[in-house]
Parts: sequence; C-alpha cells; structure tokens
Amino acid sequence: MSTHSTSARLKVILRWIGITLLFLFLAGFAVIFFMPSDWLRNMAGTTGSALLGRKFAIDGDIKIDWDWTTPEVSIRKLRIANIAKSKDPNMVAIDEIDFQIKIWKLLQAELNLPKLKFTKPKVILEKFSEAEKNWDFPALAGDETTSEDRKNLPVIGSVSIDDGKLAYRDLPKKLAVMLNLDTARGGVEAQKGMYKLSGQGTLQDQPFSLQAKGGSLSMLQNSTAPYPLTLDIKMGSTRIDVEGTIANPAKLAGMNTQLNLQGNNLADLFHLTQIPLPPTPPYQLSGHLQQRNEVWKFNKFKGKVGDSDLSGDLVYQTKSERNFVNANLVSQKLDMDDLAGFIGAAPSKGTMSPEQKAQAEREKSSPRLLPDVPIDLTRLRATDMEVHLKGKQIIGTKWPLNDLDIGFNLQKGVLHLDPLDFGVADGTIGGSLILDGQKDVPQIQSDLMLKRLSLKPFFTDPKFESLSAGYFGGQLKVKGNGRSLAEVLATSDGRITLMMTGGKISLLIIEAAGLDLGQATPLLLGKDKSTDIRCVIGDFKVDNGLLNSEIFVFDTTDSNIDGYAHINLKDETIDAKVETHPKDISIGSARTPITVTGRLKQPTIGLDPKQLAARAAGAVVLGAFLTPVAAIIPFIELGLGKDSDCRGLIEQARSHSGTNPPIEEPKQEQPKTRPKKP
Repeated sequence: MSTHSTSARLKVILRWIGITLLFLFLAGFAVIFFMPSDWLRNMAGTTGSALLGRKFAIDGDIKIDWDWTTPEVSIRKLRIANIAKSKDPNMVAIDEIDFQIKIWKLLQAELNLPKLKFTKPKVILEKFSEAEKNWDFPALAGDETTSEDRKNLPVIGSVSIDDGKLAYRDLPKKLAVMLNLDTARGGVEAQKGMYKLSGQGTLQDQPFSLQAKGGSLSMLQNSTAPYPLTLDIKMGSTRIDVEGTIANPAKLAGMNTQLNLQGNNLADLFHLTQIPLPPTPPYQLSGHLQQRNEVWKFNKFKGKVGDSDLSGDLVYQTKSERNFVNANLVSQKLDMDDLAGFIGAAPSKGTMSPEQKAQAEREKSSPRLLPDVPIDLTRLRATDMEVHLKGKQIIGTKWPLNDLDIGFNLQKGVLHLDPLDFGVADGTIGGSLILDGQKDVPQIQSDLMLKRLSLKPFFTDPKFESLSAGYFGGQLKVKGNGRSLAEVLATSDGRITLMMTGGKISLLIIEAAGLDLGQATPLLLGKDKSTDIRCVIGDFKVDNGLLNSEIFVFDTTDSNIDGYAHINLKDETIDAKVETHPKDISIGSARTPITVTGRLKQPTIGLDPKQLAARAAGAVVLGAFLTPVAAIIPFIELGLGKDSDCRGLIEQARSHSGTNPPIEEPKQEQPKTRPKKP
C-alpha cells in the first residue's frame, strides 16, 4: 500500500465520520440521545480493526456532550490487541480518552482536536527481530511518511497525559525500559506553546529518565520548517543532551542536532546504542549529530576521556542485517592509563570513576597481578566495527612510549587489532592480535615484534647513566583460551624471545652479582666503572601457561651470566636464578647465584649460598647454549639488525664448540590482509 493510497483512505474515513456526525446532529436530538451506545462501539471497533488489521475495541462507555461545532467526546477502556507472540494481550490499553472535535473540519478530511487528554494509557512496544515488531501493522504496510506528509497530521490544540506508562523491549538486544509518563502543565513552555514530556523508569536495571521538549503542536503541520526538539536523557551516571531539529517528527527521522555526552564509563552507552565500547574513566564529548535513512553521523566531536583528549568522526549504520560502526579517532595527548579497560584493569592513577577506584583498591589488595575481568561476549557479538585510533603523544606512563596506531576490526564477534603499532624508545612494537569471541570460551592469539628499542629512555635516572646506550628487541608469539586476560595467559602456548646488544653496564653490578669481593671492594670506594655489553638473549617457551627459559645468556667484556627462569602463569609464581662467570682470574670470587622467587606481584630477590658454581670459561658457558641460540638468529636480526654483536657471539660459541649447526634466514613478512567491510 503506497503512502498516497493510505493517506487518501484516511481522508475518506475522516470525511465519512464527519458526514455521519453532522447527519446525526441535524436528524434531531431525540435520535442522538436514544442512539444505543453499543452501536457506536461496534462501529468504531469494526472500522478500527479493518484499518489496523488487528483487534481494536472499546469496552467501556462512549459519551458525547454535543455542541453546535465542537462536541466533547469521552471514551473509556480503549484497547489495541498485541501480536500473538507477545506475552501481553494488548499493545495499547487506555482507561479514558477525552477530546474535543471540530465536526465541520471533518468534512474537509481534517482531524482537528482542540483538546486531547489521556488517562492511564499503557503502551507496550516490542521488537522480536528486524522483521517482527508489534508496532508494524500489515494493513498499513508501505506507509512511509515524509516531511511533506506533516500537513496531514491531526491538528491538536493541547495534549495532556495522566499516569501514563510506556514499555519498550528489544528481545534480540536484551534491552528493556519502563517509563512513567506525564505531560507538563503551566510554566514558560506552556505560555510559548511549547510541548514538554517527562518520564522516569529503569533501563537494564539502571535508573532512567527522559525529558523531551518540542515546538508547539501546531508546528507539527508546518512541513516547510524543521521541528525544534530538545532531549535530556539520564541513565545511571550517563547523561545525553540533544538540541536541534527533526525533519519528520512522526517517524523520528531526519535529526540535525548538537549532541553532548557525559558519564562515568563509555561502555554504559551499549544499553542505548549497542556499540561495544571498552570500559573507560569518566568522559565528556560534544559534536554534531545527524540522522537520515537509519544512518547516524556523529561528526567533529571532541572532548576528554579520563585524562586524554579525544576527537573524531563516527558513522553508525543500522539499516543492514548487522549494525556497523566506522570511526576515525585521534588523541593529541593520550594517557595510557585511560586504556587500562581494554585488558580489564583499572587505571593506576589520574581521573577515575567511583567504580574504577573500587576496582583499583581490589587490585591493590589482591595477591594476583593479571586482570581477571571477564570478556562480555554478548557485547562483542552485537555490532560490527571498523575503528582507527591514533595517539600522537603518549603521556602518564613510566614507559617511553612515543605514539600509537591501532585498528579495531570487529566482525561477527571476531576482533582483529591490525595495525597494532607503538612507537617506543626510538624503536617500534608492532604486529597483530586476534580475539575470537564466536565460541563460548574466547581464543586470543598475538604476534608482536620489538625492533631496535633504545635503552636510554628507560633509564633516565643519573645513577643508571652507564645503561644509557644500546638496543633491544624480540618477538612475542602467544595464544590461549579464556574469558579474561588471566585465564588466557594461564592456558597460553607460544614463544617469547628477547635480545639486547650494545651499551654499557656498571662493572660494579656485574662483580657484585658474582660476589667477586676482590674487585668489588675497591669499586665500592671509588668511582664506578662500566663494561661493554656484547649480547643479552632470553628465549622462553610457553606451554599451557608455564613459561620456561631455554636460553638465558648475558655476555659482557668482563663476565658471562647464565641462568634459568620458570614462570607459572596459572598461580603467578616465579622461580629464577642467574650466575656470574668472570672472564678474568679474581682472588676471593665466591660467585654465589642470585635467585628470584615468589609471586609475580611481589617477588623475593636473594642469594643461594648452597650452590657454588665451579669456575668455567666463558666459551664453555656459551657453547652449552649454542644449538638453541643459533636457531633464533632470524629473530635476532629482525629485532636488533644484522650488525648486532649477538651474531658474532654465536659465531664465537660455534668455533669453541667445534659444531656448525645450520642458521635459518629470516622469513619474509607476509602482507597483511584485513577483513572487508560488510
């Protein structure tokens, strides 16, 4: 049924009602007064049911207070049936409707109501799927009103609502809101002809309120001018202010407004938008909101999230089978603490909500280090996204982070972080991360490469001046299953390789690590010296949450250090030991191993006097690690470059051991492919 045919049909019905009422009036008061009430109810029920394609009934009395031009009508117990799938029998149930109607306007097919009052109306709106909503009436299918159709809307002088209730349920999105509605009376708005509506209730078990204010009701018929609209929505700590115009009030379409958002947590907006945003500190954002044909645009917005600034553009499409968000976000100064919610942690300092402060206190008192906040799979599967976040300057962290560039591509519950690039200490950390949330137990796999990170920015304290040079790099390739970061790491498998070359380290530290009293004593009394670092290698295999070192070598011009490390990510404990082997002959050298044991959050560092190592040449120590070290040469070259001293160290170890294992060349990095937009 087209818009034109539906509109014409309504005009015919209105004109028929007007002629009928006028005939009854001219026929004489006797006919009017003695006309059976059942006849009016049956006529209204038959006509309404035919128009809506659903049961329409008036179960109470119909009273008419006749006037020459504007009779007053009172209708009790009006209802419109719900669809069979609903648990509520009626979609609309109204205790009483009182209105005035101008009969002569009905002859012109115009519904003119100088006064309209609803007493205890109850309206239930339900969405069972994109194709099944209880407010869709088959008989009116195809009735798509436009702004030009506003001139066909009823002309209403004033509207009032007493003790109204509005329920909205979206079953696919598991949303539910119940509002108590009343219209405002008196005040400045009434004097200016403004219309005001208020409601209070709950949304997803959170307090919810709505204040709506628009132009006069007569402005609804002016199709040449947009209708002014102001909305103030509160849900818990979240506040949404909208001020602007709407082109088609009847369809709530064609919005052109200023939107202001503020609250304690951006993730709370999911209840209203279905956009799966991460937990954040308190925020405040403002921008231009436009809506047309089920496409929402939040353009040129800017504001703050925690202690970070944020600006950008966002497009939200709701017309396809799956909602889709596309956004470009930029932060000139990004506080890394504000991203803690991505891994389920609370910020350690700065701006925090009351909930985050409570979480931070729990984390502080907990013996565990890894975040254990579960991933919300319902949110992850709700909406597809393609978001690009660029942080131009990183602040608020002890790590020397320069910038970041992250792409979030979410499709049907599978999240790809690609690119995932950090500028760190004049080098880069880059790679990809995939979170597969299609299964009940998500799987996360990461592949990160650390390339030529400078040591100097990590040691800015003057007492670490000897560590002001050199580079390090490596690769982290790990995957695991679980609902939180702690669970994923507790089941993880993979490999972690870290390397360092160049720079200097305090000779006092090296000698003291071996308790070499013969050389450490004079250094304690004089100026500390330093020794060149040739190579540091740590290669760790991860098997079902257990991290074990296969290589742990620290080589300087003065000493060789080797050891082992065992880390249990299930119970978050560590058992590690390192031992120094001086390359020169030193009288009084005890070389007692240094141990690190206990929980990851607060490990204990001590000495192991029970195990004194026998003196061994540096080449023998290196030779023992020859085979596994040679196997990771490709990663050394990717992380440190081909000019690294680590390769020379391995060649030296090979010549001392008399073996010659093959050395694999680094594999070429494959071009990255990204999922296509829906």
